[in-house]
Amino acid sequence: MTSTSPPEGLPVLEAGAHRDAEAGSCLMEYVSVLAGERFTDRPRCTHPALAAVAWQVNDAVSSTARQQLGTRAVTLIGLGRDAGVEVRPIVLATIARAGLAIDPANRFFPRLQRRLERRAEVRPRRRGRGEEGDGGRLATLLHVGPVNHACAHLLVAARVADLDAEARDRMLVALLDDTIAAVREAERERRAELEVRPTVASS
Repeated sequence: MTSTSPPEGLPVLEAGAHRDAEAGSCLMEYVSVLAGERFTDRPRCTHPALAAVAWQVNDAVSSTARQQLGTRAVTLIGLGRDAGVEVRPIVLATIARAGLAIDPANRFFPRLQRRLERRAEVRPRRRGRGEEGDGGRLATLLHVGPVNHACAHLLVAARVADLDAEARDRMLVALLDDTIAAVREAERERRAELEVRPTVASS
């Protein structure tokens, strides 16, 4: 029988936002506690586009699957905060791939991919206020809104594909893991690029 208890040492995660830790916590609220920030589901240590994926997964999976999400909390601290990495396109591209994997006939995800491709072709691009995930309401409009919208389409695609509860849980947890991995890889590449630049300049 599958256990609904969290791994040892981790809190019981619940859906939704909570007023304080005593009332419960979702994944991102747990991240805020670990990071030493005020109790919130929007900790400053994590890029809002990543936080939005975490909210969506946290709230959409079953209670059993949700208890395993706490193991991702430490990884989310500081993730997406490299100013040289554009996080929102990475998150949206990951959602698009997940959607097409379960519903190849879906029209929303190819359109999303084309928009992201066109955006990537526009270089150089001046980054305005809020682009790096700061700026309160502006950051919400720029990052959280588009990610929530794409995730809503993903959940519809899961219904169209007639995924059962376990398959939907696997898909959503994999989405979070793939998103984390993609952003970490982009940050790693960015660091490697910065390490090479001085050598190239001096040669």
